[in-house]
Amino acid sequence: MNSIRAAFYARVSSEQQAASNTIESQIAALSERANTDGSPVPADRQFIDNGFSGATLVRPALDHLRDLVSVGGIDRIYVHSPDRLARNYAYQVLLIDEWHRGGVELMFLNRSLGQSPEDDLLLQVQGIVAEYERAKIMERSRRGKKHAAERGSLNVMSNAPYGYRYITARDGGSQARFEPIPEQVEVVRSIFEWIGRERCTLGEVCRRLQRDGKITATGKRVWSRQTVWHILQNPVYQGTAAYGKTHMMPRTRKSRLRPPRGKPAGPRRSKSAMAVDQQEWVFIQTPAIIDKTLFTAAQEQLRENRTRARLGLKRAGHLLQGLTCCTQCGYAFYGKTTRQRGTGHRMKDFRYYRCSGTDPYRFGGERICSNAQIRADKIEDAIWARICKIIANPASLKPALGRENVAARKSLAEDVRVLKTQRQKLQHGIERLIDTLADGLIDKDQFTSRMNRAKARLAELDEKIGAQADDEDRDVHIRSAMARLTEVSIHLRSKLKKPTWAIKREIIRAVVQRIEIGPAKVAIVPRLPTDVRDSEPIVVTLSRV
Repeated sequence: MNSIRAAFYARVSSEQQAASNTIESQIAALSERANTDGSPVPADRQFIDNGFSGATLVRPALDHLRDLVSVGGIDRIYVHSPDRLARNYAYQVLLIDEWHRGGVELMFLNRSLGQSPEDDLLLQVQGIVAEYERAKIMERSRRGKKHAAERGSLNVMSNAPYGYRYITARDGGSQARFEPIPEQVEVVRSIFEWIGRERCTLGEVCRRLQRDGKITATGKRVWSRQTVWHILQNPVYQGTAAYGKTHMMPRTRKSRLRPPRGKPAGPRRSKSAMAVDQQEWVFIQTPAIIDKTLFTAAQEQLRENRTRARLGLKRAGHLLQGLTCCTQCGYAFYGKTTRQRGTGHRMKDFRYYRCSGTDPYRFGGERICSNAQIRADKIEDAIWARICKIIANPASLKPALGRENVAARKSLAEDVRVLKTQRQKLQHGIERLIDTLADGLIDKDQFTSRMNRAKARLAELDEKIGAQADDEDRDVHIRSAMARLTEVSIHLRSKLKKPTWAIKREIIRAVVQRIEIGPAKVAIVPRLPTDVRDSEPIVVTLSRV
């Protein structure tokens, strides 16, 4: 009667291999070898990891097998090859040594594991070669994909985001592409409109989508905030798909309190995706769904939602809460109510805005700012009066918007086309100068002198061209800002008649981006759409009350 308690271990790394049942060939080969050796493996000692990476030891079936070996329940283990046991050579050595110390005989189908130094050397070489091949394949794949992305190929994208369908190179005439899906395009536009123009929260967007019966990319009727946030963050909707937004790094979290519902206790992969700096992204042109101005407005609103605490609508409070900041220390002003004796020696509540930097307890017992607190009722009345004037007459902001340096504008009167023509001629002159030196027609000193003058002139032209372009961008920004402000003003004018505290707050937040409080003055920075290029804030100055 056979007394050998045999087991076998099989593994495939990718989920695609698991789905296509490629592990069945391993199981068949292992079962056949065990039967040939006269030690058949029962079903309860067949340990199989489907879709788990060999670069990690955290695998459910492998953990169960190791536990059984540690209590002496296994005499022999069959494995197809060392790389099925682990991709990392160090992990292979760890497992083999652990099982040998437990008195377990390890059998590889592709080679015999002997006791001679030559057999150990062969196993080591195989493990190192497997690890090297894996690293080489990954590096070649990474470089190839990045090169294809830099050439503008969408073949490197794993899938199409919500709003598009992926057209393969075979179906698209040798060039893969994203094709907009009309019904999903309308959903994407609505999401950006609600965030960028109506300044809704992610929760409100989810409620509106569910109310309208919109379906997610996975067919669900319930929209999560995370799903909406990912849509808003993806630059593909403004016409530039980003490749290389993440890269794989070893997992830093060793264990989880509990696995997600329906998921294995251990992660299938030894690595997790980590965000990459945006400067390293590779952008690929795609069909745009929304314009860049709306995309930028949505990003600004998301940043505001993350950094600004919104007050509830149930009760009145400090009207400017979340908008005020100190010009001296940069910290926020917060609303504070104190009870003091007023007229007639009666106790009365007084509301103030106080700089956070003046509170010693926040900074180890010493205040870092000397900016004085300001009466809430006075600053709120002054801000509200100015906002009403802006809404009634948006053109009053034009002087603030168009405060360009007249002398600088006159110095840039040359046409951009003329400047570029001059630059092109100068570049040709530099090339001819280099050829002259190569032919020996001028000496090195003459060449250096002329080259320095040419480079100085080239730098001067580049500066003028850049300044002219910045000036034109600012003009476009001003026109766009005034058009948007006029549109908002028309919408808000109907709310100015007997507004409640909540309506006042809504109007102020729609027009004001922030309020800067200094020792001598208070400045309003209007909320206006900005161009892709950064521009200086547009400030309307008030006297400090």
